[in-house]
Amino acid sequence: MALRKKTTPAPAPVTKVAAPAAAAPIGRSEAKGSGTLAAPARTAATPKAAVNPTHEQIAVRAYKIYLARGFGPGSAESDWAEAERLLRAGL
Repeated sequence: MALRKKTTPAPAPVTKVAAPAAAAPIGRSEAKGSGTLAAPARTAATPKAAVNPTHEQIAVRAYKIYLARGFGPGSAESDWAEAERLLRAGL
């Protein structure tokens, strides 16, 4: 009885998979060439998500409000409150 040399099986050939076709951008109108964006539909079932800004985000926005009024009269507290209100509203 002769000894047989063990051989490992050859790896399976690699097949390339075609890339998926590019989809149309979300929100684009179906009319070809119109180039207008359709507004996303909002219903009562999709409430606006609550935004909780960080301390740093509020501070930066309050400083921008201070700069926008030209360093004029006002208070840091009112700038802070306005910044917080705007950020919570998502503006």
